[in-house]
Amino acid sequence: MGARDMARETAAVMVVACILLAGSATADYQFECLGTPCVEHGLELSAVTQAPDGTYTAWGLHKEPRKRALIGVDLQTGEMTRIDLRMYGDLGNFPMVTGADGNLYIYAGGPAHFLRYNVIASGLEDLGVPAEPASYFGHGALADDGRFYVGSYPDTHLVYCDTSTGEIGDLGTMREDPRQCYIFPNVEVSDGVVYCPTGLHHQELWACDTRTGTKRQILPAEMTERQGAPSIWEGPDGMVYGRSAGDRFQCLPDRIVTDVAVPERVEEPLTAGAERVSAVDAEAWVTLTDAESGDTRQVQTDYAGRPLRIYCVGCERDGKLWGGTCFPANVFSYDPETGAMVDHGRISSGRIQVYDILSVDTGLLLASYVAALIDLWNPDEPAGEGNPYRFERGETQDRPIQWALGPDGHAYIGTRPAKGRVGGALARVDFRDRSITWWCNVIPNQSIMGCAPVPETGEMLCTTSTYGGSSSKATEPEGFVFLWDCAEERVAERLQPVPGTKTYGAVARADNGLIYCIAHPGHYFALDPVSRETVFVGELPDGLDGYAMRFPGLTDRPAGPDGLIYSVIGGAVYAIDPTDHSMSMVADHPSLVDAHGFYVTDEGVLYYGAWSDLWRVDLSGR
Repeated sequence: MGARDMARETAAVMVVACILLAGSATADYQFECLGTPCVEHGLELSAVTQAPDGTYTAWGLHKEPRKRALIGVDLQTGEMTRIDLRMYGDLGNFPMVTGADGNLYIYAGGPAHFLRYNVIASGLEDLGVPAEPASYFGHGALADDGRFYVGSYPDTHLVYCDTSTGEIGDLGTMREDPRQCYIFPNVEVSDGVVYCPTGLHHQELWACDTRTGTKRQILPAEMTERQGAPSIWEGPDGMVYGRSAGDRFQCLPDRIVTDVAVPERVEEPLTAGAERVSAVDAEAWVTLTDAESGDTRQVQTDYAGRPLRIYCVGCERDGKLWGGTCFPANVFSYDPETGAMVDHGRISSGRIQVYDILSVDTGLLLASYVAALIDLWNPDEPAGEGNPYRFERGETQDRPIQWALGPDGHAYIGTRPAKGRVGGALARVDFRDRSITWWCNVIPNQSIMGCAPVPETGEMLCTTSTYGGSSSKATEPEGFVFLWDCAEERVAERLQPVPGTKTYGAVARADNGLIYCIAHPGHYFALDPVSRETVFVGELPDGLDGYAMRFPGLTDRPAGPDGLIYSVIGGAVYAIDPTDHSMSMVADHPSLVDAHGFYVTDEGVLYYGAWSDLWRVDLSGR
């Protein structure tokens, strides 16, 4: 069976599965699978192997959620080979290289294994786990001696596989500061020395001499004060070069040198014999170009693309529902009247995830990751310069979480900081002059998780978490709820409604003016933002752990005829009733276990993503 036939069969199975799942829903509610909004066509190819008969196969990684697979494309026939990698986990990238013995080598999963695809036996071999824990890695490097080196998270292990023998090993950690957790985005090798960019709390660059085992940090002090990690690459002369902010340099085993000519990074083309190999394009073709003559030929494949995971379902505008995906961050819309689903592609500046979308008079405010990027996009106007409008980024911030319109007519959002850092920010978008203001670290060393307006006092109520960016180490004992004075631009008051809470999460303002919030892991509460009094504290029902809440945690406003505030926890929908503060389960369904990103319309219809599919259920009781 070809890949296209398999895709059709898979689609048919999905439809049947959706019907079966809908039939298993709670009796009073009808759950509907609406389809897949975004599919990324095309496939990057990373390595080429040659079979004993002389034919070439190009390899890439299919990254569909829970369906990691190694894809091989026969460059003569276009026939595809698919090798399931799910048993090794879903984390990070899966760097691969053609080894010294002509076989394909992959570092995959969590804990990460070195794998070898034997081109003679046409089979995958597990060579073992060189270091644990180890996951989330960037590009590896193949040394002249045939060793394949990769750096990993969270302990900055530098591991290797000898592609001549299959031997694996661990050269230890490339750090002294425990806040440093990443070797990213790649490693490079020159004359037996592996260079490892380490971060991301601050920049370091480690040189590990594989002949002696000596390792040292080679960046000067002024560069190590910068957040992130330096960028490095191999030059045409075989030396390793790098960049830290505006500084460029050459890497040596014991130092960097800045007073030299630094070549630009040049990406070497993927080749099969005398031909350059393109990626699989959006129409599933691979183009091969003769390196001497420039002549091209094309090979048709059956690659059907990969569905993108839904990350947020953010708002309504012009009768449509708007949401975003992750890896990459596309924007989609769904029209409930016609059933039309449109993938608008990459709109946001952040390339990884769309966190939240807010409809305002002049368009859609997009909040995306990485770098906590904010954009204003008018879907009714032609795309071009100024549409979307790119706002100035916040320094060392990463994840913008929950939009809220303030009592002053501006939009506010809180952020978590960059990886390895503590200390988030509050951002305000002023629509009058399209400006953005960032207030960093207003509650020292804490992220800002949620925002809600308090029109009676001209304030915003915000929540914090002691946890910072990915891999950071918390420094504070408890989180806060705080009131932000919008006119005076300052923290007016700090509160701790549930003592001992480290993370106060998403917030929602009820029609009665009370603000509800989740105090992780096991409580929720109601607060009167005018009197500053906590009027109710309760435990989550059924012994639920608040960390099982699906993003974004709570609907940001009451919905439906009863003005309920909804949450998705585990495999069920829960609702807070502001009339008596009770929280109870409304409905359960298997698809909710995989929910990420949800939104409830004013009429009480819940929309949510379940991996790559958009689902709907009417909770209004109509």
